[in-house]
Amino acid sequence: MEYDKDDIVEQLDEQQESYDEEKLQGVLKSEMDDAKDFIDQIGEQRADATDYYLGNQPGSTSSLQSEFISTDVRDSVLFMLPSIMRTFFGTSKIVEFIPKGPEDIQLATQQTDYINYVIQQKNPGFKVLYDAFKDALIRKTGFVKAYWDDSITASTHEYTNISPEAYQALTLDPNVEVIKESVEMQSMTLQNPETGEEMIQETPASYDIKIRRIKPKDQVVIEAVPPEEVLISRNARDLESSPYVAHRMVKTVSDLVAMGYNKEDMEQYAGSGDSVDAESYDEEQARNPYADFSGVDRTDQNNVLYVEHYVFYDLDGDGIDERIRVCTVGNGMNIVNTTPWDDLPITLFCPDPEPHTSIGSCPADYLMPIQAAKSQIMRDTLDSLGHAIFPRMGIVEGQVNIDDVLNTDIGQPIRMRAPGMVQPFAVPFVGKEAFPVLSYLDEAKENRTGVSKASAGLNADALQSSTSQAVSATMSGAQGRIELICRHFADGMKDLFKLVNSLVIKHQEGQDMMRLNNEFIPIDPRYWDADKDLVINVGISKSSDEEKFQVLTALSQKQEQILQTLGPDNPLLNLQQYANTLTKMIEMAGFKDANTFINTQVQQMPPQPPEQQKPDPAEILAQAEAQKAQNLGQKAIIDAETDRMKIIMEDDRDRDQALADMQLKIAELEAKYGAQVNVAEINAIMERDREAIRQVAKNQSQGMFTNGNNQPIG
Repeated sequence: MEYDKDDIVEQLDEQQESYDEEKLQGVLKSEMDDAKDFIDQIGEQRADATDYYLGNQPGSTSSLQSEFISTDVRDSVLFMLPSIMRTFFGTSKIVEFIPKGPEDIQLATQQTDYINYVIQQKNPGFKVLYDAFKDALIRKTGFVKAYWDDSITASTHEYTNISPEAYQALTLDPNVEVIKESVEMQSMTLQNPETGEEMIQETPASYDIKIRRIKPKDQVVIEAVPPEEVLISRNARDLESSPYVAHRMVKTVSDLVAMGYNKEDMEQYAGSGDSVDAESYDEEQARNPYADFSGVDRTDQNNVLYVEHYVFYDLDGDGIDERIRVCTVGNGMNIVNTTPWDDLPITLFCPDPEPHTSIGSCPADYLMPIQAAKSQIMRDTLDSLGHAIFPRMGIVEGQVNIDDVLNTDIGQPIRMRAPGMVQPFAVPFVGKEAFPVLSYLDEAKENRTGVSKASAGLNADALQSSTSQAVSATMSGAQGRIELICRHFADGMKDLFKLVNSLVIKHQEGQDMMRLNNEFIPIDPRYWDADKDLVINVGISKSSDEEKFQVLTALSQKQEQILQTLGPDNPLLNLQQYANTLTKMIEMAGFKDANTFINTQVQQMPPQPPEQQKPDPAEILAQAEAQKAQNLGQKAIIDAETDRMKIIMEDDRDRDQALADMQLKIAELEAKYGAQVNVAEINAIMERDREAIRQVAKNQSQGMFTNGNNQPIG
């Protein structure tokens, strides 16, 4: 059964128009209020963690106490981030698409190259994922949003004194709108071809033009989303299956118009975004304490609360809930767009997921109590040191100058009316008693995060007397925590690449040019498979990079021996596998693009024809003897033929000589006696004898090389 595309679109429009907007609006309000209450509770913890990371917490309880604040949260997070980023961006391809069959290998390679190109070159992939990872380590979750941006950008350009050809090229561009133009004419003298008279004609010489270029972006955009902007259902077990997910944003009227909304409709809700900022964005205030939430007083740009709701709802009335996207503006949640939706455009990164809930924990949650305890202990230690250095003084009132007592400058005198009027109260320094407690807290921090001076290579004495196995165990224990975080982040990375792949296949309408290895390659994603499996290139193992490099070095040597011994077409190893080993070694050495040094994709050589089996030496000898006998037989035949021809030629010569002698004899007889001799009869007799002799010689020659059955010998 065939379906008309226009009929399907018309049916979808009718379904969207037939739903109860007030009912849907009520569902959205109920879901959003519950999710907002849930996220606001988590937002308080996120705001505290942000303050701890920035070194603003815990604050001093008294203005007379030391204000020292430990920075364990920040130190640990900044220690983890380089390892995490190197794990994912240490290779040129973060994710690879797996071919389903041999015929799909080339297309999967092209798909891998292009999606990595979209994320890392057409988008600031490193910066986006760095922000998301940092949010996850400090604020429990990091979010990345990927969507197809079909908004338009408008830019104004002015050109002066351009040629008519350049003017025509500009105005023929469908994305160019001429705002203002002026033309300078020039006079040309031409001759009328019919009358021959000269005439003057004016033609454009140059143009001054002002244009506005309106260009759609039409590309996949990825961006890190602040955690406080994402709302998740309280009972969701994970982001993908959450019955309700929302992304709330504050946009200007200009932004919404660029997205395709009507300007007059958006201006009705202008100003609705300001109150939401002050009410719900506590985390943003913690992250940027110098921000003024009242905003800049501009009359040309007003903020609008814009929310994208992704909710499972029975829009078409078939009894099955499908995911739909509902866009609302303003605090009253006015619906401006409702569309069925396939893929959730938001991916979640969580360093320590909790089972059966969408939002887990993060290293900052484990470090905040330690930072608070260390800050308090260090304050008390510094206060004790201050009391020991500057002890309190006991004085006799009226007998001592108070200003001299309060002056703590070194060497300043204290004026007294009588000796002994000032007496210091010595306070012993007890800070050394706190050092074991600080060591215990540092050990607790190492156990919770794996971050230590030994694992970072900062403590020169920590591993001096340790064996290589102990050093390896210490390094592996520290890396294990970070590698586990990378494993969890890898799931989010896989979802992100699948989402980008799906967006490219659905929305890209034509070819795109991708620069790869200094070559421009045309890419057409419309023929790709959207359900292809993914594998993530994450350098995670229980061994260090040095140990893995040593293993790869030994492996490459073994591979070289195999290739030299068995050849490139052996059943154990091929050239592509050897190239993969060299590629991994180059990437581990810190070089991102291995194609600079070797060809990572080896072109397989056509199989060589199998070598003929060497014959047996005895067989070769027999063949040589047979060939020798055959050559001797041929030589004997040639010699016999030569002898026969020699006999015939000698006979002819003798007969010619006899004929000449006979002619002389006949001439003498005729001259002497006058007798007549019959020369013709004599010649016939001689010719008869000559033919008989030739036949006899021939028969004798053949008989020498035939057997009894008249068959040739040899």
